[in-house]
Amino acid sequence: MNNTQKLPILQETEFQEKKLLTFSILEKYQYFNKRKAQDMIDCGQRLQFGLYEHIETLEQQKKLEQMYTCKDRFCPFCNWRRARKLAIQSYEVLKAIESENSVRYIFATFTLKNCKIGDLSSIIKQMNDSFKRMQETKRFKNSILGYIRALEYPPQKDDFNYMHPHYHCLFVVPAQYFDTKKKLYINQSEWQKMWQKALRVDYLPSVDVRIIKAKGEADPIAKAVAETVKYPLKSIDLEPMPFNLFEELTKQMKSKRAIAFGGIFKDYRKKLVLDDVETGDLIYDGLE
Repeated sequence: MNNTQKLPILQETEFQEKKLLTFSILEKYQYFNKRKAQDMIDCGQRLQFGLYEHIETLEQQKKLEQMYTCKDRFCPFCNWRRARKLAIQSYEVLKAIESENSVRYIFATFTLKNCKIGDLSSIIKQMNDSFKRMQETKRFKNSILGYIRALEYPPQKDDFNYMHPHYHCLFVVPAQYFDTKKKLYINQSEWQKMWQKALRVDYLPSVDVRIIKAKGEADPIAKAVAETVKYPLKSIDLEPMPFNLFEELTKQMKSKRAIAFGGIFKDYRKKLVLDDVETGDLIYDGLE
C-alpha cells in the first residue's frame, strides 16, 4: 500500500452525517418518483471496509471497498463523494502537469441573468455553446492552457421560480501569463467583453477573476483544487423548494453535465486514465 500523499480515510460517522442531508430531497421525490426516493433511501446504507497494513510502517488503515450509491445528481451524499473524488483526481492531474510544465492558476466565475426554471435547460445549452465560442477565440487559445469548468445552478433566494446558473472555472495558464511583455494576460474587463460577445447578449454580464496565490509554505496546487471543488457538486439548498418546482428542476437538468475539462487538463486526465467524475465509481479514494 502506497502511503505517500494520501488523504485521510473517512470514518463511518461522516457517512452518517452526509446521509442525513438526503432526507429533504428524497421527501420531494416521494411526490412524483417513488423509485428515485427509494434509491436515495438505499444510497450509502451498506458500507464494506477493508483493513490494510502498510508493508513498511505496519500502520493500519481502513479503506472503503464496497458501497451502493444512487448517483442521483441531487443526492447530497453522492455529491459529497463526487466532490471528494474530483478533488483527489484534480490534485493528481495538476501535480502531473506541474512536473512537466511551468504554470500558474487563475479562478474565474462567469454569470448571466437569472432565468425561469422552465428555461434552465435551454440556458445551459446557450452557456455551453457560448463557452465553446469563447474557447475557440485566438485570445483564449494563446493565453489559456487548460481548464476545469463547473456548472452551478442555485435557485434565486427570494423566488424559487428563477435559477442562477453560472460557471466556476480553474484556468491553467503559462508561468509567463503575468509578464506584460508577453501580452498573455486577460484582465477582468476583457473577460467580461469576451463572455458578452460569446453569449451574444446586449448587456455586460458579471465576471469575477482571481489569481490563485499560495501563502507561505502552502501548496499552490492544493489551493487551486480547493478553490475549484468548493463550488461544483455541492448540495444546493433545495429544502424550501416546493416539490412541483423540484420536479421541473429534475426535468430541466436531465442529461446535463456539471463538470467539464479542456486543453492540457483534459490531456493529462487521459494520460492518468482517470474515470468520469460524474458517472464513475464513487468508491474511489485515491489510495490504490
